[in-house]
Amino acid sequence: MTIPEALAEAWLAVEPDAAMRADIEANRASTDWVRAHFGSVLRFGTAGMRAPAGPGPTRMNRVMVRIAARAVGTELIASGLADRGAVVGFDARPGSGDMAFDAARLLAAMGIPTAIIDGPAPTPLLARQVLARAAGVGLMVTASHNHRDDNGLKVYWEDGTQIRPPIDQRIEARMDLASLPRDTDLAARHEVESLDVRSVIASYVGAAIRPPGVVHAMSPSPPTPATDPPATTPAPPHPAAPLSAPAGAGDPPRLVYTALCGVGAQTLGHAFAAAGLPPPIYVEHQRHPDGSFPGLPFPNPEEPGTLDDVMALATDHDVDLVLANDPDADRLAVAVRERNGAWHRLSGDELGVLLCDWMIHQAAGDAVAGRPASPASSEAASEQPATQQPISASSVVSGRMVEALCTARGVAHHRTLTGFKWIMAPRLAHADARWVFGYEEALGYSVSDAVLDKDGISAAVEFARMAGALAARGIGPLERLDELAAEVGLHVTAAASVRADADRIAAAMASLRADPPRAVAGHAVTRITDWLDRSSPHQADLVELDLAPASGSGSWPAPPTTDSSRHDPDAQVRICIRPSGTESKAKIYLEAVTPSPGDTAAERRRLGSLLDTLAAEVSVWFERA
Repeated sequence: MTIPEALAEAWLAVEPDAAMRADIEANRASTDWVRAHFGSVLRFGTAGMRAPAGPGPTRMNRVMVRIAARAVGTELIASGLADRGAVVGFDARPGSGDMAFDAARLLAAMGIPTAIIDGPAPTPLLARQVLARAAGVGLMVTASHNHRDDNGLKVYWEDGTQIRPPIDQRIEARMDLASLPRDTDLAARHEVESLDVRSVIASYVGAAIRPPGVVHAMSPSPPTPATDPPATTPAPPHPAAPLSAPAGAGDPPRLVYTALCGVGAQTLGHAFAAAGLPPPIYVEHQRHPDGSFPGLPFPNPEEPGTLDDVMALATDHDVDLVLANDPDADRLAVAVRERNGAWHRLSGDELGVLLCDWMIHQAAGDAVAGRPASPASSEAASEQPATQQPISASSVVSGRMVEALCTARGVAHHRTLTGFKWIMAPRLAHADARWVFGYEEALGYSVSDAVLDKDGISAAVEFARMAGALAARGIGPLERLDELAAEVGLHVTAAASVRADADRIAAAMASLRADPPRAVAGHAVTRITDWLDRSSPHQADLVELDLAPASGSGSWPAPPTTDSSRHDPDAQVRICIRPSGTESKAKIYLEAVTPSPGDTAAERRRLGSLLDTLAAEVSVWFERA
């Protein structure tokens, strides 16, 4: 009997789920099936473990969650953190509750005080509870925006962020398949503390949502430093005048919201009320949790077709703004209606720039008012000085317009590895700083350090407030993007992905490193940055390419604009390429920057077409591998 076959037999003996047992019994004679399900073990990726639901250590199931929870508990005890306890949460996907209760009961049986949120809840609420309870660890059973058949597990450590190396590696090393946890290894349910989900929502809202009295208006002119600060030590931001109390922030816009059949609607409703915002119009058939995601092509707001229903409802109600959370409500998607009636889905980078701009205004207003940083973020905030250095962060694959904006406004910006476990690391490293904003292009945003992870609920509140402030000036988000492009340059970004198995992706990445391209679609490669070669102790499987103008031309093609005198022929282009940390696909990120865009709309179209061409050529590398 092979090792996978022996493991399949042992798994069958302890599997608590009848459907999983039946699946093993029906397929254990198939060598290929057994190898696929029992031939390896899940690892922690960019945002925890994720895989299709099914039996065996390569899938998500109750036994696998028990194995992971036992490893987490063992590491917690070894780290001297067991007395601080654990908190567990879960989303609305099928089986998530059973997995979460198994994890909680196993930790409790290990002598670790454990609490579980008693109903499906957004991931940011679990992340908040880790901080609020000063817990040693938090476990969230969720597959976030993954395919409807997937499930997953996120682990937060005692600092409130998702686990990073070496903690994830130590936990993985403790995941023992030789001795599988049984029902008898679990504590009774009454030994696990139950946290009422309504109380958890109230705790989160009180910490993460700024009350109306601390919101500042946005003026036409952006805040700028009084002097040009050194690149390494930005000056505190100087606010634009006037900055006023909420009466000057503009009336909140009408908007339509969808939870995409996830767990965000209840919490968002409470958050809007606490923020003084009117309730949104809900897409009712997507408002309540349903892990089967009926009618949705894919439960990811980035995917085509996912926002069709919410945009149709907004059109029916003559509303120009729609918001969407992903199923565990840690991401935010936004679409706005253009003057011609067409819907424009803001890219992750566009939304990031708008939110960063707004949060810098809020931080500047707090500084003028003498208000401490992040007043709702922690009990210690009131003791912090109001003159803290403002900081922000974004991932390397995100567009660099936020970085340019922060530089112009005197906010220290940190460029990090991909994933919010890295984006929030500067907040931990600079405890005396004022956290302003963090983001990744995949619709993840941090507007408050009350949650040390991405948070789609508080981001939705701040975007609604920002839209009201812009409306008071007679403009919308797209016009604000044009204003910002005039200030710090036009940044056009695009992304593409290629679904492929892990071996093909690894082969393509190896080939890219061994024989890097000299040109992409006729544009010479001028620099290659391999993030595996970094001297930093934290590396990434990511290659970054900088490109020159088209070969033989010496400059980019002239844009179709009547103001060509403002066109900068030395537009900067870069491409980032990496394997996905949560799905079986390669991801390609592209950006083109023109410091002086001239005709912004025409330049956006031109650079967007260029990026499409580049993305198509890079995608072929993975199809041929």
